[in-house]
Amino acid sequence: GYTFLLTPNAPLSVLPTMRKTAYDPVKSFDPVARVGDLVCGFVIHQSVGVKTFKEMVEYAKKNPGKLVYGSAGLGTATQLRIEMLKYRAGIDILHVPYRGSADALNDLLPGTIQMMCEINVLPHVKAGKLTLLNINHSARHPEFPDVPTLTELGYPDSDVPIWYSLYAPAGTPKDIVDTINAKVVEIAKTDDMKARMTSINVEVPLQTPAEMVKHLEIDTVRNAAVIKAADMAENSPVRGCM
Repeated sequence: GYTFLLTPNAPLSVLPTMRKTAYDPVKSFDPVARVGDLVCGFVIHQSVGVKTFKEMVEYAKKNPGKLVYGSAGLGTATQLRIEMLKYRAGIDILHVPYRGSADALNDLLPGTIQMMCEINVLPHVKAGKLTLLNINHSARHPEFPDVPTLTELGYPDSDVPIWYSLYAPAGTPKDIVDTINAKVVEIAKTDDMKARMTSINVEVPLQTPAEMVKHLEIDTVRNAAVIKAADMAENSPVRGCM
């Protein structure tokens, strides 16, 4: 008889910083369990002629505004990723928001836009159609062991993680929350689930509800800094929350 919310982090750690929401991300919900972090990275169309992250940054500095990046929409974590990159690397890349990552990919593959940072691009990297420049995660992707993380490239704390979690309405009995958390952790530890998550480019961090509270706090502060630097709260009408 209990209702749970499965959500990416943007509605909790991005949107409340950009606009007034009908809920408080901390007071309205009780954290239950982390269920997956998306592991991907910036890709670039091969027509640009760039092979590495460093070459992309150099190209962007020599050609301000020429590279076009597609995201899943305004106010999304994937928009924050390009704003973070522009902020940290001091480069000018044009951001084009789409209605979703599928629409953006449709324009990336023929070269209408040149960059994305979504997990749906990785099969096309494997097919040799796109170049993976980095990994936006704490560790390298097991299927792309030669591709460095942003931290390894000299840009620590720049990943803008996209993570999914279970939440319950505030006031849900603690024993119910603890029971669900324990079951999620149990399943996530199995070899079968690890393999399934890796196959869809997801890693499952194991956290207690108390650790989730701290994680949300850190993620919110980090995202708020980018939102302020990019002036997103004032200049961007918010659509979507992936």
